[in-house]
Amino acid sequence: MKEENLSAIGSYWESGNRNEIDIVAINEYEKTAIIAEVKRQKDKISLEILREKAKNIVNKELTGYQIEYRALAIEDM
Repeated sequence: MKEENLSAIGSYWESGNRNEIDIVAINEYEKTAIIAEVKRQKDKISLEILREKAKNIVNKELTGYQIEYRALAIEDM
């Protein structure tokens, strides 16, 4: 895994435990963000579903950011 320049990293979930996202990592200076789902098997992750789950945070808190969506598995950690 390559080194990333990040200013904040955490997880995200909406009230009622809806739309839980495993990793949201941002670089406030370059206005970039990584939104990632983590599972044991990468092939169990749908980036299309991840994009849908991330709509609220992208539209409200990451407006103007370049977003990269990633599917990560144990071997990526």
